[in-house]
Amino acid sequence: MALVADIVKVDAPVSVLPGDYAIVDVTVKNISGSDKDIAITGVFDSSNITEQFNDLILSPSQVVVFRGWFIMPNDNVRLTIWSWYWNGTSWVHDATNYVDISLATLVPTISEFLIQDFVKV
Repeated sequence: MALVADIVKVDAPVSVLPGDYAIVDVTVKNISGSDKDIAITGVFDSSNITEQFNDLILSPSQVVVFRGWFIMPNDNVRLTIWSWYWNGTSWVHDATNYVDISLATLVPTISEFLIQDFVKV
């Protein structure tokens, strides 16, 4: 259970095509009684996700959405998200959450068309 940087919600796509961007929004709330410098990190298969913000100072009860993204590999991924807070001398791990993102596949579609009678003139 988080002491400072509570991960309230993780919004991520259910599936992504390989090579496309997977965008992940992590909602974090400062549940402490004072202003705190808060950050998130995310990783899958030893690869870090890119985050919009390195860290933000949140007031008590303030909620913020951190956005991160990565290019979907050619496989399903389990994304691990961590929240952190600065205690004045070091970053302290506070909460962990997971989200699974499946590899999407293109499904070919077949269009219906009619062949008109051909009349030679």
